[in-house]
Amino acid sequence: MVKNRKVILFALTAVVVLTAVVLVSTKSGRDAQALFLQKYGLENLEIKDIVKRLDSRVDEPSNLFSSITSEQLILKDESQEVRLNLPKEEFYLSFAPYFNTTHPCATHSPSSCRGEFVGEKMHVTIKALSGEVLVEDDMTTMDNGFIGVWLPRDIKATVNVDYLGKTASAPIETSTGSDTCLTTPLKFN
Repeated sequence: MVKNRKVILFALTAVVVLTAVVLVSTKSGRDAQALFLQKYGLENLEIKDIVKRLDSRVDEPSNLFSSITSEQLILKDESQEVRLNLPKEEFYLSFAPYFNTTHPCATHSPSSCRGEFVGEKMHVTIKALSGEVLVEDDMTTMDNGFIGVWLPRDIKATVNVDYLGKTASAPIETSTGSDTCLTTPLKFN
């Protein structure tokens, strides 16, 4: 009976110690993440605001690397990596139509992806295969030459871009593992 109490007491002590270690390391991880975001002026921003800030400019710090997968925004510098989850019901797609210059891309990198057109107004239509029009608007390419949109997750659709009487079109998917960068298929004809 005494032996059973010792085993139970030992087990309970182990659970308490492990719980404390997990809580401390989780808090320490959150603190490190907050300091990282603060270092780059991204503290106190919602994930969509961070994505917008990074994707709409080309003057980010040279040591900050960013990429957007179908699930996360990944931020890295020479000493740390931070992963921020994207909204569960939404998908971020960044695309750059072109006439002459592009690069093959699947995972968008706001810190290095550059498109041919900067500050150009284009008419964008994104239509789901179900027929629902998800986007129908005149949009202006950002400083990096891309247009970024938040779309519903787990759909198949077509992106159409009209510019100067020319059209570019490509199919997309917004599922886990789908491309977040659309370039080469969007050549104006």
